[in-house]
Amino acid sequence: MNSPLVSVVIPAYNQAEFLPSAIQSVLDQTYSNIELIVVNDASPDNTGEAVRQFNDPRVKYIVHEENRGLPTARNTGIIASSGDIIVLLDADDFFHPQKIQTHCLFLEQHPEIGVTYNGRFDLDHSADTIRRLWRPPLTVGLADFILGFPFSPSDMVIRRDWVSRAGVFDGQYVCGGEDTDYPCRLALEGCQFASVDKVLNYRRYHSGRPRKNLRCRLEDVERALSNVFDDPRCPEEVLSLRSIALKHHLLILVSLALIQKETALGMDFLHQVLNIDPSLIEGEPCDLVAFLLREVIADEKNGHEAILRSVFDQLPQELEPIQNQYAWAVGQGYIEKGVRNIMWGRIERGRSHLEKAFDWGARVRKPYLDVLAAQLIDYEVEFGSEAAQLVLNDLTNELKVITDEEDLQYLLGLYFVNSAFRNFRNGRYKETVPSVLKAVKSDKSYLKNRGVLSLLSQSLLKSTIQGLNKEK
Repeated sequence: MNSPLVSVVIPAYNQAEFLPSAIQSVLDQTYSNIELIVVNDASPDNTGEAVRQFNDPRVKYIVHEENRGLPTARNTGIIASSGDIIVLLDADDFFHPQKIQTHCLFLEQHPEIGVTYNGRFDLDHSADTIRRLWRPPLTVGLADFILGFPFSPSDMVIRRDWVSRAGVFDGQYVCGGEDTDYPCRLALEGCQFASVDKVLNYRRYHSGRPRKNLRCRLEDVERALSNVFDDPRCPEEVLSLRSIALKHHLLILVSLALIQKETALGMDFLHQVLNIDPSLIEGEPCDLVAFLLREVIADEKNGHEAILRSVFDQLPQELEPIQNQYAWAVGQGYIEKGVRNIMWGRIERGRSHLEKAFDWGARVRKPYLDVLAAQLIDYEVEFGSEAAQLVLNDLTNELKVITDEEDLQYLLGLYFVNSAFRNFRNGRYKETVPSVLKAVKSDKSYLKNRGVLSLLSQSLLKSTIQGLNKEK
């Protein structure tokens, strides 16, 4: 493996509490040919003290005399860097020790790829515990970037020559639009993106921290999207997503405004998003309530009953019919909090949440079991099938209080059949067979599924051929 110089850039503003962990995670990398550039964006806290405690020649420290904003702070670090590969890290996040080595090896093996990214663990800011495992798609492109954020800046690694082609971050984005703008610009230049398919970051979620100037944030996003859609290189299939892209960003702003009790602004955003997609308030539960719930329960610190009550109370009179979904949202919130605590080993806390869900009359529905099965597969990819099945056992034991045996068997069957297809795609035919049999044992309906039966027969055949080849 070649060992090109890698430059890690950390912009820092009011993150002195977390900055030492970020710096240490870089210095602890198994890949040693690195430089670390910390840019203090005129932070009023003790950022300087946090940096100076590290007596390592690989650390470079730059101070802005006045606050210039996150994009410009990143640019200062990029311009001052010397590496062939540039790695971004926010000051409140930190890396797995093998982060840089994994990306460098992947880039060496795939010279056509300009930007790599990885999965991450999202942490509860209030407890520093894992909230969820986020595994992005293996490949992404322009359409993914305009619709949302398939990965965060701390997840990505960039070849310097692509920075030379696309330029640095646009310092005119002062409210967050640069995270939409920059990968879009890279994609329009023809850059290819790929995941290293490992979870290598830890990202803190700061619950309760106010988000300033939400209207400015919308203006930034609208400008970033317009730059994409007005670019002659933008393909037709992306142009067709214009209204959908704005809808996704507006939904985030609706939730932020209502959670922060900026009611008038929230209503303005809400009317805009409903003009794009009136179906958001149709059904029980409707998509609007389901989205708001996900935002409200994003951290263990938040008591979601009171926040949801506040959000529902701010909704306009014409949306009164969805008020009866409050009880569903509270109960579902306890289900999801319970599940994620159990998944990450906090059984007692998870059980407490599920008991509260029961008190609210909540029941696990199959659409959520579909989501849960996918989360278990992500867990399996990262930690192996044995670890995932231990978690599955814990979940099925604890979920009995709010679901019936038929639905639990549905979850087991869905997990095992998804695991079987994953094993087959990866050429692990011997492991595929028992997964199929477990799926059928859990859910007899798979006996009538031609795809599953074909998977079983092909796995048996290929497993036999593999065994014979090994004997030769």
